[in-house]
Amino acid sequence: MPEDLFHFEDFVLNRGACELRRGDVVVPLQRIPLELLCLLVERRGELVTREEILERVWGKGVFVDSETSINTAIRKVRRALRDDPETPRFVFTVPARGYRFVAEISGPKTSSAEQFRARALGVMVGRVRELASLLGGLDDAAARRGRMFLISGEPGVGKTRLADEVAVVARAKRMALLVGHCSEHDEAVAYLPFVEILENFIERASKLDRLRALGDQGPELARLIPKLRNIIPELPPPLDLPPAQARRHLFNCFCDFIARIASQQPTLMILEDLHWADDSTLSLLHHLTQRLPDLPLMVIGTYRDAELNLTRELAKTLEDLLRARLATRVRLKGLLRNEVGAMLNSLSGKSAPAAVVGEIFAESEGNPFFVEELFRHLEEEERLYDSAGQFRSELKIAELDAPPSVRLVVARRLARLSDLTQKMLAVAATIGRFFGFEILQASSGADADSILECVEEAEKAGLVFSVAESSEARFEFSHELIRQAVIGGLSAARRQRLHLEVADAIERIYSAQSESKYGGSLGDHIAELAHHYARGGEPAKAVKYCLRAVRRFAYLGSNAEALAQFALGLELLAELPDDDRRAELELDLRSAVAGPLGDSKGLASLEVEQSSSREVTLSQRPGIKWEKTWAALYNLLFVHLTRPDPRKACELAAQLVALAQQHESAEHLVDAETYLAFARMYSGDFELAAVAFDRAWTMLESTAKPATSIAAQGAAQLRQARTFQWVVGTPQNNRALSGWNLWFLGYPDRALERINIANIIALSGSRTMLADVHGYATYIYDLRRELEQMIARAEARLALSTESGYATGRSLSEFYLGWADALGGDIEDGVARMSHNLSELRSAGFEVGAAYHLALIATALGKAARFDEGLRTIDESFPIIERTGQRHYEAEVHRLKGELLLAHDASNAAVAEKSFRIAIEIARKQQAKSWELRAATSLARLPMKRRSRDQVRAMLAEIYNWFTEGFDTADLKDAKAMLDELTN
Repeated sequence: MPEDLFHFEDFVLNRGACELRRGDVVVPLQRIPLELLCLLVERRGELVTREEILERVWGKGVFVDSETSINTAIRKVRRALRDDPETPRFVFTVPARGYRFVAEISGPKTSSAEQFRARALGVMVGRVRELASLLGGLDDAAARRGRMFLISGEPGVGKTRLADEVAVVARAKRMALLVGHCSEHDEAVAYLPFVEILENFIERASKLDRLRALGDQGPELARLIPKLRNIIPELPPPLDLPPAQARRHLFNCFCDFIARIASQQPTLMILEDLHWADDSTLSLLHHLTQRLPDLPLMVIGTYRDAELNLTRELAKTLEDLLRARLATRVRLKGLLRNEVGAMLNSLSGKSAPAAVVGEIFAESEGNPFFVEELFRHLEEEERLYDSAGQFRSELKIAELDAPPSVRLVVARRLARLSDLTQKMLAVAATIGRFFGFEILQASSGADADSILECVEEAEKAGLVFSVAESSEARFEFSHELIRQAVIGGLSAARRQRLHLEVADAIERIYSAQSESKYGGSLGDHIAELAHHYARGGEPAKAVKYCLRAVRRFAYLGSNAEALAQFALGLELLAELPDDDRRAELELDLRSAVAGPLGDSKGLASLEVEQSSSREVTLSQRPGIKWEKTWAALYNLLFVHLTRPDPRKACELAAQLVALAQQHESAEHLVDAETYLAFARMYSGDFELAAVAFDRAWTMLESTAKPATSIAAQGAAQLRQARTFQWVVGTPQNNRALSGWNLWFLGYPDRALERINIANIIALSGSRTMLADVHGYATYIYDLRRELEQMIARAEARLALSTESGYATGRSLSEFYLGWADALGGDIEDGVARMSHNLSELRSAGFEVGAAYHLALIATALGKAARFDEGLRTIDESFPIIERTGQRHYEAEVHRLKGELLLAHDASNAAVAEKSFRIAIEIARKQQAKSWELRAATSLARLPMKRRSRDQVRAMLAEIYNWFTEGFDTADLKDAKAMLDELTN
């Protein structure tokens, strides 16, 4: 045997390579515990005193807390060897003296392949096929063919255990390992597993490595982990973007960060407990998965697949990933009877009789966690073996009153712990599945040494264990069922008191006046505080933290989390006195959730209308600041813009303008003017809309210059972009919407210039700012009849809308792509695509442009010679126009009906002529020169007598000669060709 190799059981310790292997797999072990293991193995059978350990491992003259340091290193050695300190196979404790290595050391007994099989059967049974599939994924990732695996199953079935096996192999292959966990609390930190990955990376990496890995994405990643700014103070501020755009930009930055790490070293990422994942985490995961095939990255996600644990968001994410073949599902079931027998053999080192195997199999139903917990309980109760140390012939579990579930098993194990440890675990369980030493100590009031002793006792009992190394000691319950068993054993009064103590500890540690030495601030814990104060019977405090949490989640684009906090806040408000303070808290909650609620439910939805109307009512109460009244009216404005109800929208926008002027706020006035213009455009008042758009733009430009009066007062506010209203009313939207309006007025080239300016504004901030522009550009290119450009913009908008879960944007994009299909000759599929997506929009209450969209479907039906159906469809448009008052496409709907009548039968010429003349009349009233040109061209194509022909030619010439631009567009080319034909 080589001098530096030590073999014991299925382990090989290579002292020269500083490496511990189990079979063919490297066992992760840090330098200090590895050196300690080498010392113990070298002195096998001898007592190694604590003084010798301190001198050999840490060195002479080095000052450390020897008690804690040696205990910690021993725990890590035992964990690596899977050694039970109560019944040690390797490291034996000599109380108050030191330690002795007791295992036999010899040469290898089997080949490496046999060792691997022995390891699989002896340690993790029944998962050979699943493990092989996952290890194949590691090979693919190393070859830059990234893959994702979703490991599912019931609690305790071994999802984490299987992921750990893969992690060990990944380490052996010199792959990087990134691990993140989700939390069961609705109030958990948004993007929690990815935040954990970032935190662990920052803790481990040197400053140079941090800067190299973070790249240009550091400012955005600091949104996820604010303490990054404490570590790297020179980070510039992040881009100030609207919520949806900021969210996508954040996703891109995080994915670039992960890609940079993986490009340096093939990487395995493990995301635990996705059944607790928040909506934002699932969205970011889906975004990352889109880039996975080209990265040297393997992602493993674990989740409980019981129906109770599958949220709607998780179910949809899983469906999308599996349907698109972006992920492979690995479903774990309970072990078979013979596999339970193999597991018992591994745990005990003995062969269990069939009757014992049968009893434990029946009690555990093959759940590996239940099997192990039940085994340990019976072993501790000395009910497992006879006097000769062999398994009893039968256990008679029912007679021994053994637990029917793991909760009772855990409860009995808890009873064996000291009172102080049980109290510590009660506090820890109140904090959550994961808990830090600092909050644990502050909540319990015990001294540090006592807490450490309690944690060590709980670790020995297998109830908790230490998690990733960092500057703060952090721990985790070994299973969620254990935490539930702990907290379930407390009285309601005690649970309530503990929640208040934990909340108080968080406030003291992370207060703004005294930032925690471990980094972070109170803002990172507001959702936790809302949870603890709600459970602690302090609704007033809980509501205030709910409000702060809604605002924070809205800022991060985490809509589901914001809505959860909003719902909790409303529930808690009912417990407060019905007074002005409660009314203002409700107003603030509804104002803060307006964005997330609109994105999730749709701005035209009944839920949004009810919340906005309630917000307006609350804002009229005495003592409410005018800004809150303005925000309430503003939120209601978007309901009526989206329904649409232009008349009501104009009324609300006019109120907003008056309110902003009354209080001389340029910030609010710019938004009000922009959306007053938008409402007027919907009404067909194109000239009035143009004036308002330009007035708002002038104010926007003035903010870059010294100014007086209103402009001077509002400029600083505008530049800082601190309010939701200003974020929505961006210069980008002003240019895009005003460009759309200019097309109606007969300026097709200027319309294009405006949309290009909007593009430039979007590009100057980030690529994600193009999302809003793509939609308006789609409409303008449709009006200019430039098919390829329309398709490109619709596809770009579709991609962004699909990623962000914006249903309205997705349906609108699909509609215009269906229109492109029909224009390209694929009429049947195009009609089906348009009809389906228009139905989706209208069922959600969204009817903006619905009359025009029906007219386009009718036109496509006409191309398929389905004239009767087409005429019935277009006739649905006119009641919508009258009911909603949206008239920006009214003239075109009349013209398209005339074209459809004429295509159906030439004898319909007279009826068609009436439709064309109505379209011309409407267009002239609206000063809609582009619509007038189209209608006049259609009228000129009709066969007629010479006198009428001359009149029509004069009409067409008059409108054609009005134009000063756009002569290369299809409309003006058609008009010119028609004029030439009428002249000859």
